[in-house]
Amino acid sequence: MDNFYGRSVFFVKDAEAALAFYRDTLGFTLDWNHQVDGRAFVFQMSLFGFQLILNQIEDWTNGRAGRGRVFLGLEADQTAALREHVLAKTIKVTRFHWGNPTFVIRDLDGNELFFWLPEEERAQWESELAERGA
Repeated sequence: MDNFYGRSVFFVKDAEAALAFYRDTLGFTLDWNHQVDGRAFVFQMSLFGFQLILNQIEDWTNGRAGRGRVFLGLEADQTAALREHVLAKTIKVTRFHWGNPTFVIRDLDGNELFFWLPEEERAQWESELAERGA
């Protein structure tokens, strides 16, 4: 059997603002965009092979905005590209202890991207974040 093709879905209060934030602030690429009345409604963004679907809330999904979390465990050969990207885009990253030191990026609604780095990479990230005052 082949692997399932899965993606996480984050609900957002304002899909147009979320699209701009993920594209302009976080550096994601827009893969596809389903619009309603000429505005983004459900769309997929990607970064370094990670794909994420964002969905405008409706009355029946109103309480879901900002409650998403996705976990990304990185290998040693993946951390440099992400670190360089975060520093170049000056993306706000916070540190949180979630079993191990975890680096967190939050979107406009509070949805969370959790990154676990290999132990040998954490010290450099922490040092660079401290220099930036994060």
